[in-house]
Amino acid sequence: MKLRKPGGAAPEGGPPRDQLESAFAGILLLLLARVRGARAAALVDADGETVDYVGRADPYSVRVAAAYWRIVLQGAQRQASLGDSTSIAVRLARASYVVHALPSGYAIVLLLRQHAQLGGHRRAISACARLLAEEAGWAASPQFQWNAVDVVKGPGGKPRGLRVAGHTEPIDVLGSYDSGLGWRERGWRVRLTNGAEGMLVRERSGFWYTDEVVSPRASKKHRSPPPGFGTQATNPGKTQATNPGKTQATNVGKT
Repeated sequence: MKLRKPGGAAPEGGPPRDQLESAFAGILLLLLARVRGARAAALVDADGETVDYVGRADPYSVRVAAAYWRIVLQGAQRQASLGDSTSIAVRLARASYVVHALPSGYAIVLLLRQHAQLGGHRRAISACARLLAEEAGWAASPQFQWNAVDVVKGPGGKPRGLRVAGHTEPIDVLGSYDSGLGWRERGWRVRLTNGAEGMLVRERSGFWYTDEVVSPRASKKHRSPPPGFGTQATNPGKTQATNPGKTQATNVGKT
């Protein structure tokens, strides 16, 4: 990935950057595109220092918010009743925030618009965490369950294949399921050509995810790097906004 010089224009006309752009920025930018209402995203270390960031918010504001919410998450994890928490989502008077723990003390911090949905980001964050882990060399973790994929659809929107490096990997749809799915989400049990089986989910935003079992890398015939976050496969539905309160906090728990 080409590094951006300090002070250069941020992607899509955002504020000028104040640091070189790393490979992590590209991953965060793809996460930002998958979370409706997100204004900025940051990767922050255990000391509260921002490793990299993306978005339209002022860089200084992003750094301050990332450091603050990393401390909040750390404090929550020290409490006996919340010690196993991996994510916290908070709605304040002017903005909302989501912070998600990563290995080695790192965390992802999302800055959202005030009325943005606080839930429903776990697959996007999980897929982002997987890509960050591969870039950083972190060990495998159960929180890296989901992969973001491009899907080739057949009649009626039924999935018939996964796009992997320009190639369509065929899949057999074994059946549909709705257990644990959200509003306007659809799920299928699928089988790859090598016999691996797993889940395929289309979120209401139109983005698709597979669990680790049916990652395109599971195919013995067509091994390739993760497809990243891909493109939107269907027209997005309307976002259901949560009722804003003066302050609302949720403990997402383990993902």
